[in-house]
Amino acid sequence: MLVLKGLADRDDALAASAHLLGHAHQLDPAAADMLVDHPWLTVWAIDRVRHGRTGRPDYLPFAALAAAVLSGRTDAAVPVTPYAGRVPVPGLGVLRRGGGSTTVTPADLSGRQWTPTRWWRFTDQSATLDLRVDDLDPYRDCFGLPVAGRLSPARAAELERSVGHAWHLLVGYAPTYAAEVAAGITTFVPLAGGTERGHSVTHADAFGAFAADADLDPVDLAVTMVHELQHSTLNAILGLVQLYEPADPLRYFAPWRPDPRPIGGLLHGTYAFTAVAEVWAALRAHPELAAQATERFAVVRAQLERAVVELARAGSLTSAGRLWAERLTERIGQLAAVPVPASADAAGRRAVAEAERARRPSITTG
Repeated sequence: MLVLKGLADRDDALAASAHLLGHAHQLDPAAADMLVDHPWLTVWAIDRVRHGRTGRPDYLPFAALAAAVLSGRTDAAVPVTPYAGRVPVPGLGVLRRGGGSTTVTPADLSGRQWTPTRWWRFTDQSATLDLRVDDLDPYRDCFGLPVAGRLSPARAAELERSVGHAWHLLVGYAPTYAAEVAAGITTFVPLAGGTERGHSVTHADAFGAFAADADLDPVDLAVTMVHELQHSTLNAILGLVQLYEPADPLRYFAPWRPDPRPIGGLLHGTYAFTAVAEVWAALRAHPELAAQATERFAVVRAQLERAVVELARAGSLTSAGRLWAERLTERIGQLAAVPVPASADAAGRRAVAEAERARRPSITTG
């Protein structure tokens, strides 16, 4: 909200859009807060502060149009500039509209030119996940990977079943992480075909959103949602607390990556994979997933034990960063006590040893 205010204070056109947001907030604070938290609005706003105009139309007027809908102002004529022939209305859908700057009212958001956003609700054992599947908004392409176009009804139905099954697994076997996911994840962006199988990614400024392969099976999707939320959480924390000195020139071995990582990358990976290991440990109780979960858990645990060694040699951690690393080390130590067959444990350690032998040389500057 402060970022948006700073932008509106310097631009009269943005000030008018911000006024509509403020009016919506007076009428329905919860709905307006969800709109202000919309990931593409956040990405646009922070990018606008850092780099000024980027060549794309400003996103705040699109949010103002959504605010007009939320506040019941059906006659509000909101000035917008379509992008690539589309007017995104955050959280609601996309209106096809060619040409340059124009005005759009909430009443225009219907008919053949209007495509609504898919919102799915999953409830299992009284735990509910509300998820927006965004395959429409042109501003969703912020992840550095190609995103999928509009999913066909059949493919969307298949994805909905997968997410529902993934949610069932989290609620039943990792309820603490299910609660985190329900509170923290709002938006799933399917990646285009041709990306690496199983790929998933977050954007540092798009809290609540993640992009992933739409063909992930339910088990991997459950783990992926937990994994990506950890990255978003740590990004949020890094906006408040300095955990390391960014000028650290060293590169560190991360067993899950072939390339040496800066200290921030190592910290991110260790935090995210600690949660992944905890989920795999919990899924060992599933009668049909026990073997798969045990095998995956053993590998990730071995990777984390090696990552702890790398964190211990990082002199660039601040006092807060050292406390963070200590807490991670404690959690990883608890994972060491989880019993697995000797064959699975040995396979996990072999995987880490092979990754270390194959790792690329680290180049240190400074």
